[in-house]
Amino acid sequence: MQQRILNLIEERKDELFSLLSDLVKINSESFGSYGNEEEIAKYIDVLCKDLGLESDLYSPLSLDGFKDHPDYLPGRSLENRYNVVAKWQGEEDENELMLMAHTDTVMIGDPQNWDGDPLSGKIEDGKLYGRGACDDKYALATIMFIIKLLKEQGFKPKKNLLFAAYCDEEYGGSHGAMAAVMKYPTKRIVSMDGRYGQIWHCGSGGQEVKCHFHTDFPADSAKVAAKAISTVIDCMETFAENRRRELENNRFYKGTIIPETSLRYMGCRTGDNGQDMGRGEVHFVFYTDKTKEEIYTEFAELEKVIAEKLRPLKVIGDGFTPTTRFFHYVFCEPDSEDVKLMVESSIESAGVTPHVCGSCLSDLSVISKHGSSRAYGFGAGRDFSEVGGAHQPNEFIELDKLVGFTKTIATYILKILG
Repeated sequence: MQQRILNLIEERKDELFSLLSDLVKINSESFGSYGNEEEIAKYIDVLCKDLGLESDLYSPLSLDGFKDHPDYLPGRSLENRYNVVAKWQGEEDENELMLMAHTDTVMIGDPQNWDGDPLSGKIEDGKLYGRGACDDKYALATIMFIIKLLKEQGFKPKKNLLFAAYCDEEYGGSHGAMAAVMKYPTKRIVSMDGRYGQIWHCGSGGQEVKCHFHTDFPADSAKVAAKAISTVIDCMETFAENRRRELENNRFYKGTIIPETSLRYMGCRTGDNGQDMGRGEVHFVFYTDKTKEEIYTEFAELEKVIAEKLRPLKVIGDGFTPTTRFFHYVFCEPDSEDVKLMVESSIESAGVTPHVCGSCLSDLSVISKHGSSRAYGFGAGRDFSEVGGAHQPNEFIELDKLVGFTKTIATYILKILG
């Protein structure tokens, strides 16, 4: 069966590309506080039903007590943002494996920065272009394509295979992922939102945060508030050093670049085109293996230090305001059975040995905590720093790598459920 499916993937890969192109053409931008995932969710729901799967289309808010959950992040409109969870029932009705991918994309941005239509889904020079092509619509297409081939070949899984196409991933959301794993508890979970050639067995904790401050007098110039920026950054050095040191001592991050980048400044600003001249902010992101309670205890002490240092400048500190959820530090062992099986599947079917490593601020935070401690990430996406990578203009995915990834996932399914 395995070799027959691998051959079919190669022979019929144009069907995979066509499906991905169709998904890219559907605008599913997230704007943080609201999103545009309704159309793509309903489209996927129909496709799953056409495949003969039991498909559930629902809003995360439909879960009892969801808004009261400790990990619920306020300020995200979820009424028209839907999850689709489809089940392929096995010989035993037990949820064995869930494959997950998110339906939302970051904003398109200025179309003038793109060489063509951001939603074209065009194929050129071995690449497929469009917003979401490598983050994360390739994974949606991959799963449905594999299920179609397996069903056509008469494959029957031993236990249930679940496919979760979930909303609200971008801009620190994670509500869709959390709702999917809470509603459908599953033994093994693969989050298919990741970088090509990497298996993410570990997810750092952390958060994006803004430190706000304002002058204690009506300001007609941003000069005083601007001076406060360097003071705030100086005060942040101890917090930054704590993050660097703890990750340098973490067995999964020691020797990587993560400890040295465990606190990064995202932006500093004062005034707003002649308005709010006495107000300013320092926006930063940090990575940690500490709990939310431990970090927030540090923030409380740091607020006092910042307030004291700002006082001589006639500036008042307004404290810290989170701009994303708090991501929990989670991991499974890098040599676990599940990770080893995915490595073997990749080597056998695509000739690629994945690098097993950690990730930063991914949905593994809620998937592992509220779903399965055996969860990990494995994707075929492209890095943010690459030309045409995730979140970049002219976003694309390399089709030969997508085919190799699809073969790997198919092989993995057969190893687990065959």
